[in-house]
Amino acid sequence: MAWRLVRALAIVVYALARRPGLTGPLLVAGFVAVQVARWGWTARVLVAVLIVGGGAAWWWRHRSSFNRFVRRPAVQWFRRWVRYGLAWRFWMGRLSLGITDETTGRTMRPRIVKVRCTPSVDRLLLQLPVGMSIKDLEGKRTNIAEALRAVDARVRKARPGRVWLDLEMRNPLQATIPAIPVPDSLDLSQLDGIVIGHADDGTPWRLRIRGSHVFIAGATGSGKGSIIWSALRALAPFIRAGLVQVWAIDPKGGMELEFGKDLFTRYERDDYESMVELLEEAAAEMDARCKRLRGTTRTFKPTTATPLVMVILDELATLTALQPERRLQGRAENALGLLLTKGRAPGFHVMAAAQDVTKRVCEWRDLFPDKIALRLAKAAEVDMVLGDDAWDNGALCDSIPRDLPGIGYVRLEGQSQSTRVRAAYVTDDEIKAMAAQYRPVHRLHSVDSSDTTTSETGEAA
Repeated sequence: MAWRLVRALAIVVYALARRPGLTGPLLVAGFVAVQVARWGWTARVLVAVLIVGGGAAWWWRHRSSFNRFVRRPAVQWFRRWVRYGLAWRFWMGRLSLGITDETTGRTMRPRIVKVRCTPSVDRLLLQLPVGMSIKDLEGKRTNIAEALRAVDARVRKARPGRVWLDLEMRNPLQATIPAIPVPDSLDLSQLDGIVIGHADDGTPWRLRIRGSHVFIAGATGSGKGSIIWSALRALAPFIRAGLVQVWAIDPKGGMELEFGKDLFTRYERDDYESMVELLEEAAAEMDARCKRLRGTTRTFKPTTATPLVMVILDELATLTALQPERRLQGRAENALGLLLTKGRAPGFHVMAAAQDVTKRVCEWRDLFPDKIALRLAKAAEVDMVLGDDAWDNGALCDSIPRDLPGIGYVRLEGQSQSTRVRAAYVTDDEIKAMAAQYRPVHRLHSVDSSDTTTSETGEAA
């Protein structure tokens, strides 16, 4: 019995010595408590009042600095050394995550290197033992979430031998995100990452416009319009300045894009022939610009003479798979293919939205560098949009509630993992006000025979 007690004490001392981040603060707190215990009751009460009262006054008068210097470090310390540090090896053992050395018989398990905590996600940087790969953790993703009482767990590679384990403790995207304020500057670098919402770690969701194309997939009511209008809101100052032109197609007769038609340089919503002609004219303009710019620059910089042209195509299937006239379908697919293959360099950007994500809707689907998957019906559709194994790696688009539009997963060019995001919601009144305030000075004649828009001078453009 005595030997067991000594051995248990040695194990406790060894375990505490290996965790200086846990034992150091505890020893300091214990020393202070012992010193205070020697004082009289008056001094003890005075110290307690000063600590509690001072902390409460600090929290009340300057909550941001209190959270920065007190609350967040305390939460970080507790989760790193108490919540995860003490029972980590126990959890890894229960989940059978480890490698046994055949020579010594010792079992080596993933080791916590660093913990970063946000209000909704705990990120654990793990050092993997030799012989274990990221696939071993991905296969236990659901088990890890259940064991650590997390809503979801995702694994992503940091560098060879190390991975990030993201534990979602609550849904950070539950509340509707109000419209992002319109930028007050014309910094062209913003075109490389306009802010249209938030990611699940609280950071801004940035969508690249210059040098990219965006494919948006989602069921009816999943929030495709929120992405489109948030993007246009971020581009509004550039549209008014003539640095960005928007050529828009709404095959639903204007049900989605009509409120903002004053922002558009070209706009079609009634005649399918006119919609296809718009795509063909965009492709022709792109070819002409390539000839003008060749040999002068490799990085496109928009000017009023050569603006960035953003082609918005809502409900892509209407012009492809669901188009009864095969001639128009072929012309639309050819023009769209040209824009996607050649448009990035000369400043042509395509943003297309679709409900059906199969190849019959868009045979050029893989030519979109950046892809967004909102609420979808099946796991197979997630992989069609975001790539193989996207659903297995945590892009659970089929589990997004119907009452949370705008939530989805985005995979940008060059990224191996998807990021969960939510687009801001722009109201109808905000769209109308934005269209009236930021409409371009010159607008072109629409090829819709039923509609002619005019420039601000009152003359037909």
